[in-house]
Amino acid sequence: MFGGQTLETRTEFVPVSCGANLATLVALPGPGAYPVIIVRTVYGRRNLPGIAELFGGHGYATVIQDVRGSGDSSGEFRLLAQEPEDAVQTAQWILSQPWCDGRLAILGISYLSAASIAIAAEFPEQVKAAVWVTAPVRKELLCFQDGVLRLHHTLPWTYMRKAPLSGFNPEALYRKTPLVEAIPESRDPSWAAMLEEGPRSRFWDGSDLWRHVERTRVPGLHFGGWFDFLLDATLVPYAEMLRSGAPQRLIIGPWTHNGTIGGPEKISGDVSYGYWDRQGEDDAREDSVDMSSPFIDECVEWLNYWVRGVGETPAAPSVRCFVTGHRPHWAQFEAWPHPSSRAVRMYLGAERSGNIEDLAAAGSAMPGCTRESFTYDPENACSTEGGAVWAFPKAGLTPGPSVSSVHLRRDVLAYDSEALDSSMDMCGTPEVELYASSDAPDTDFVAMLLDVDEHGVARYVSDGIVRARYRNSLDGEDFLAPGEIYLFRIGMKGCAHTFGPGHRVRLIVTSSSFPKFDRNPNTGELVYRSRETRKALQTVYYGRAYPSAVVLPRLG
Repeated sequence: MFGGQTLETRTEFVPVSCGANLATLVALPGPGAYPVIIVRTVYGRRNLPGIAELFGGHGYATVIQDVRGSGDSSGEFRLLAQEPEDAVQTAQWILSQPWCDGRLAILGISYLSAASIAIAAEFPEQVKAAVWVTAPVRKELLCFQDGVLRLHHTLPWTYMRKAPLSGFNPEALYRKTPLVEAIPESRDPSWAAMLEEGPRSRFWDGSDLWRHVERTRVPGLHFGGWFDFLLDATLVPYAEMLRSGAPQRLIIGPWTHNGTIGGPEKISGDVSYGYWDRQGEDDAREDSVDMSSPFIDECVEWLNYWVRGVGETPAAPSVRCFVTGHRPHWAQFEAWPHPSSRAVRMYLGAERSGNIEDLAAAGSAMPGCTRESFTYDPENACSTEGGAVWAFPKAGLTPGPSVSSVHLRRDVLAYDSEALDSSMDMCGTPEVELYASSDAPDTDFVAMLLDVDEHGVARYVSDGIVRARYRNSLDGEDFLAPGEIYLFRIGMKGCAHTFGPGHRVRLIVTSSSFPKFDRNPNTGELVYRSRETRKALQTVYYGRAYPSAVVLPRLG
């Protein structure tokens, strides 16, 4: 209800290029002209109940559209590439309607952001504000992480475009060799096309929408979750849009990809970070914190102010994030990463300290060179242990700060600090500088950052991976010479975490995290066409000559 009027809804079919017609729900608060919120979805407009009612009650018209080749829209679905032209033509159609007052807003959630980003870029005067819950607008922010396929998400997501997910067999399909045959080309040729040469496949040439992010200059509200496998698709576009000069706000909580907008997905594992029900539940202690997503309230406040000029200026500072670990809490500051964070190197093999100060001096006092080796066998890959993964129960992965036992494996190297004398806060993006060699022409290196409590229980904080052949660039392949030592920089997931007194910082180094990431066959052949695998002897070096280190964004 708005102004005493009942919400009026109808379905229109918007004509776009190549003869396609896009099924479009139009919801109006009543007669007259209104600002319009645009939602373009690949998941079916009928599966977004409540959006029109919510925003209609605040004086907005809402347009929810099935993108080309999905829902009731005609045409062939083409991942990302189809969206800019269709989005622009949809916006032009909306602006020509008598019920549109010339003001637009975008509600983008995951692929829905990519489906509408061109509207923000092409209509800067009409688009008054936008909400972005990840904006996976290019291969590195959607399917690949430092050259490695996000298998646990990409395969089932592609599969369900042509078949019900109920028929997805994780054990068989994740381990399919060659992986390109997991989805037959006869059923969906896009799977083979996107994998043919990995991130260098020509499939991606027309699917990079980053140029639209660079041209977006509208007030943006960005949401992300620490346990969202697409967290970088929140942080990277946020940083780029911040450079536009338009106001931006960032909110990151202890959520999964789907849980970021609220709902039933609640992450805490066996760790009590707080409570979920904003009205308070049995587990809501006086000193506990609310872990609920404020998505609805923040959206309404943001859009009301920037689109309709209603309410007060959205709260500053512009970043609000949930700090996990010791004494979990919400923190607010001016920018991401935290302006006060500084890079602190913890060197592998350095004399350990309970104070964890900047260890540059300790690094210079280390032995000249120490090495440790392990064998990576793709047929016996390390299993993923929760963390930032898609909440996809059929694959048996549970997101969150799960307990880790991976250090018990023989193909894993573990490095612990001494027990901390006092708590240590960090806020930013950790990185590992790893000096290593392999007897394979191509392989992977995985880094995991864990928090080990007083009882020796280790829990996930962040992780990262790099594929050797893409260590310098995704645009070219640089294979390894057997036994030669290389510097691998492994970017890890952003985090805000406090290691408590008596806890240890643990760095894990291995070569797989399956099925979160695909397995490198170590052969040097086209990864996704390779039918054979081989074992690889991996050697990690540290000391003055090869100062391998984990770089933490420490506060204070």
